[in-house]
Amino acid sequence: MPLSEEQLPAAVAPAAPVVQRRPQRSAVRHGQASCADYGCTRAECRQAALRARRQRKQDRLRGLSARVPPYAAARWAVRLREQGMSAQDIADRAGLSVTLVRRVLRVPEQSALARDIARTTADAVLGIPLPPRREPGAPGLTSSVESSRLLADLARAGWPAAALALRLGVHARTVAEVREKRPRLRLDLALRIRRLHRELIGIDPVSQGIRPADAARIRASAARRVAGV
Repeated sequence: MPLSEEQLPAAVAPAAPVVQRRPQRSAVRHGQASCADYGCTRAECRQAALRARRQRKQDRLRGLSARVPPYAAARWAVRLREQGMSAQDIADRAGLSVTLVRRVLRVPEQSALARDIARTTADAVLGIPLPPRREPGAPGLTSSVESSRLLADLARAGWPAAALALRLGVHARTVAEVREKRPRLRLDLALRIRRLHRELIGIDPVSQGIRPADAARIRASAARRVAGV
């Protein structure tokens, strides 16, 4: 007669599930399969983990590899970002951690060093539809580093903040803050700044109605900022 689990000696007793240690800065949230891997016992997290295990089992039964090259998912994630979605937006839509999405976004094109990712991860990213370019469904926030550089570039060309703000549909103070000190901004605004830079960087602001004295003053102010004066 087989022994029950309680009667089994400690050496042969079923091992307890391995619980991963949650990283200190983990962005995994409740309702994601990874949350249960960190030991969360909430129903929605356990159900998400169960669905992920079932999907992996179905893939194995169909002869599909559990892990796949990341390139297709990375290319699609980049397209989603270009259409106005941040890494957090993609993570929310896909039910993944934002850390994992950022890792996928950093995959170099066809690099031999890129590690394979779970098929369920690739499918989740590839299943997100493209949002409208001008009205992203979930705009999110992004770093201001690129936008700050582009606005400073326009200032060196002689474009006043007020003229840029009018074209961007924001207040002139917003343009100055993004250019100088605001660490993050809405992704849809960052995309508008990128497009505006492409439109104006080769155009003399004086030819567009900016007073020569104002253009000269903006250029001088931008030069002082670069010099740290």
